[in-house]
Amino acid sequence: MLGALFVVVVLCFLLFTYIRFPGFVAATGFGPDWDCKSVPQGEPICVKKIAR
Repeated sequence: MLGALFVVVVLCFLLFTYIRFPGFVAATGFGPDWDCKSVPQGEPICVKKIAR
C-alpha cells in the first residue's frame, strides 16, 4: 500500500511540473533553426539546420 502511495505522489509531482513549466526541456535558447541532441555523457550537441 505504501508503494502505491509513493507512485501516486511521484506521478502527481511529474504532472505538476509538466503543467507548471511547459517546454522546460526544449528551452535551449538557440531558436527553431537549431537541432539539439542529448548525449549520455556531457552537454547537448546543437547543430544549425541547413536553410532550404
